[in-house]
Amino acid sequence: MSRGKSTNHLKRSSGNKNPRGYFLIVVEGEQTEYNYFESLKRELKLSTTDVKIVPAYGGDPLEIVTTAYDLYQQQQYDQVFCIFDDDNKPDKYKQALSTAKKYNVESITSIPCFEFWFLLHCCYTTSPFSSYKELRPKLESEMRKEGILQKGETYNKSDRLLYEKLKPNQEKAIIHAIKLENNHPNEDGCTKPSTRVHILIDKLQKQKNFE
Repeated sequence: MSRGKSTNHLKRSSGNKNPRGYFLIVVEGEQTEYNYFESLKRELKLSTTDVKIVPAYGGDPLEIVTTAYDLYQQQQYDQVFCIFDDDNKPDKYKQALSTAKKYNVESITSIPCFEFWFLLHCCYTTSPFSSYKELRPKLESEMRKEGILQKGETYNKSDRLLYEKLKPNQEKAIIHAIKLENNHPNEDGCTKPSTRVHILIDKLQKQKNFE
């Protein structure tokens, strides 16, 4: 697949103190990831960076990457991020990773699913969960221990308040994600379990330095 120019030349110089930044974040749909990053965007109230969050509807990681690149062709963003997980589609997942690298789109991946990032808000673990279905009981148990879920309450992917509920534990999650990265390097994006969500959060938070 050949789609022309890459985004190499759009990487911002760290020495530029007054940029007007344009970030594109493409997620799988209009539930978990979309709501989470929309909430983060509202909280940060960035005035020097426009953050556009767009849902893709193809149902697989490669569709997310190609949607992001197509949108970049229409409007040249400074940085482009794709949020996806392996979704039990390892071939499509690996193809998405290589395509994103080719287009200079940054892959913000989680294995086995985005909810692994939520689990790190509660505890540190290296358990190689095989799927969301396997991870969910552990997530609900740990969220109840932390008071994020009430007794008897179940995890709801479409809960629009998830970011606000998790926010008090965000620093803990970042520490756990960095520890996991150090103990289980994720250079190829395929380490199980793993997440790179904290990297994008850090990038967005650092835009506050330009305010």
